[in-house]
Amino acid sequence: MKGILAVMFLLLSCGLVFGQGVSIGANLGGSYNMWNYDVEGWDTYSGIGFGGGLVFNVDFMPMLGVELGVLYSMYNYSTTVEIGGINIDQSISMNNLVIPMLLKYKMQMPAVSPYFVLGPSIIRNLSGTIETSNGTSISTDIPDELLETDFCIQVGAGADISMTPVMGISPYARFQYNLTADDPDSENNSESMSDILFGVNLMYKIK
Repeated sequence: MKGILAVMFLLLSCGLVFGQGVSIGANLGGSYNMWNYDVEGWDTYSGIGFGGGLVFNVDFMPMLGVELGVLYSMYNYSTTVEIGGINIDQSISMNNLVIPMLLKYKMQMPAVSPYFVLGPSIIRNLSGTIETSNGTSISTDIPDELLETDFCIQVGAGADISMTPVMGISPYARFQYNLTADDPDSENNSESMSDILFGVNLMYKIK
């Protein structure tokens, strides 16, 4: 994690010294979260999440730059599973630190500039809870040894919309796929996790 933050600091420093533009802003977003355990008879866990944090845009050329973020995201998953002939409602909530580092290709236009992003993101589980219900609800914390750091890939599109010479908003939609969701200890299952991300960045240009 320290190495990731060091890379972000290096990119921001290079942007301030050599870049054509640097912006800092706040993010507010939501997500549709999906988690497939690959167990026969079990449906995919899914739910709506939310989050926010800091984002940075660094333009190295008029059409090419990077978007960096340090975000808090809560991902939620729920489904009904059948165990021993009994249906049990199960919900999982995960508090995460998400760090996207995305290559950004922008079409330069006067007021509205569409863009595409592609790149890795790191998800660090901070804490989580599991709630099961079969007439009576039981909630337990996820043990620290089960909290993980996952490597993901994001792809998406959005638009930079200028409001003033130094301020703008940037709505977006993205797809995030977890490349390390499969648990190597469960040889018979092939778990997968993915998210549809949506939200808006409020940006302030500092260079």
